[in-house]
Amino acid sequence: MDRLENLTSTQRGKIAELHVATALMTQSGGRLSPFSPISDDHGIDLVIMDKATGKALPVQVKSWLLSPDRPVRTVQFDVRKATFSEMTAGVVIAVVMDAETLAMSMAWMIPLRDIPTLATEQPTKFVMAPSRMERSADRYIGHRHTTIASLTRAVEALMTE
Repeated sequence: MDRLENLTSTQRGKIAELHVATALMTQSGGRLSPFSPISDDHGIDLVIMDKATGKALPVQVKSWLLSPDRPVRTVQFDVRKATFSEMTAGVVIAVVMDAETLAMSMAWMIPLRDIPTLATEQPTKFVMAPSRMERSADRYIGHRHTTIASLTRAVEALMTE
């Protein structure tokens, strides 16, 4: 049995949240400082504080942990309507991580305000299914990052707007 199958969705989510938080902090040289809310009843997993601008960014982290022997062309990330708000200045960071190394293989940073136009709406959630294919030109391509450095630069740019 694959070890990943033994992890709960809560455990998988926490692994991704901690990875995103520590990676952003490291890649920004400490400029970005992540905080975890006491509860996530509003769908916010992290709040990233930018020490340079004093701005805070609410972040909802979505994740996939994939084994290298399991090639997947597209991944699906769901945003529940119960925790979604178009009015927030937050983002969804959807990350695909290698299950063996816990390295990020790909990520998408999508402003919450863009979710209704990018995702497929269902009765209780918005569904995003971006392609992992290198030559993909899907509607998520402008939000895709293939390195933590690229993702960090995008967060920093958003914080200076």
